[in-house]
Amino acid sequence: MKPNCTSALFATLLGMCSLPSFAADSANTLCASTDKVVFSCPLGNGKKVVSMCASGDASQGHGRFYYAYGRPSAPELVYPAKDQSSDGVFMRSHLVYGGASGGTAYSFVKDGYKYIVYSIAGTGFHDGGVIVQRSGEAGAAKKMQCQSSKIVESQDDGVIDATLKWKSDSPLATHGLPGVR
Repeated sequence: MKPNCTSALFATLLGMCSLPSFAADSANTLCASTDKVVFSCPLGNGKKVVSMCASGDASQGHGRFYYAYGRPSAPELVYPAKDQSSDGVFMRSHLVYGGASGGTAYSFVKDGYKYIVYSIAGTGFHDGGVIVQRSGEAGAAKKMQCQSSKIVESQDDGVIDATLKWKSDSPLATHGLPGVR
């Protein structure tokens, strides 16, 4: 029997197309190559990246989640530190907006600031980024938006289920994302 070159080529191309987008372009994530991306995107001009990552088997409680922000070659903030547990550190909130749009926000508080990594999608748009808010203030101190065409979000049911167990951030769930002051 002669090998079918067309079938082999199709199978190879299909396999290449099904690779996660972050595997092909590590500049779009600060997650370690062995970790899973929960959310990641290059910000604004693409020089900095924001990522939420899961290391080890975090979906089964045998690993940890972490936030990373900065340049791909030199992250400015990784939280919590590699030797610290992430238990109880992060919150997850469902965002609801008018029409057929909604999203997810992951948040944590560090050194008097709340960091909010968010993703919102609806008919014809997808937005995401990171918002930094001084604790106790209603408005955001800083908002950095993702390059919308380069947003990567986990489709891993185990990772998603693990984040669904996190406590909700009541102000975000009730009032939505804070506006920039």
